[in-house]
Amino acid sequence: MSYTQNDFQDWIFCIDEKMEYFTEDFARKNNLVLDYSVQSLDDLERWIFSNFENNELLIENSKLLDLLTIYIGETFRRHIGGKWVMDTKNKENAFYMRPVLWSKDFRGVVYKNPMAYATACISRRKGDYISGILNNNMEDMGIEFER
Repeated sequence: MSYTQNDFQDWIFCIDEKMEYFTEDFARKNNLVLDYSVQSLDDLERWIFSNFENNELLIENSKLLDLLTIYIGETFRRHIGGKWVMDTKNKENAFYMRPVLWSKDFRGVVYKNPMAYATACISRRKGDYISGILNNNMEDMGIEFER
């Protein structure tokens, strides 16, 4: 997914509506509890890699990948803060024209890329890859995290 700045603003505007569908209808149909908890990331991650053999298949399903990106990002935001941003100027930025989370309070990698977490968890097949990233960020920021 690549966005223009106007597309990105529309995308931001639709987050609540998309998450209402994802955390209610989609979650119910797939027997998931999507309550923005760290545990929900583990459950969702196992659902992802049990439904997608490889990351290319998930990337091809752009609507689902968009919903996963938002849910993972919104879960991170609830735990570590940040805001959605999109770099439209620096073509050298690995996250150029992609929605990512950013905060001046983030430590280490200043951009959090939920889309990459959704696709990378498939090959990792850990079950706690995404939550581990969140917990590491929380620890780095001095925020109590779930074990």
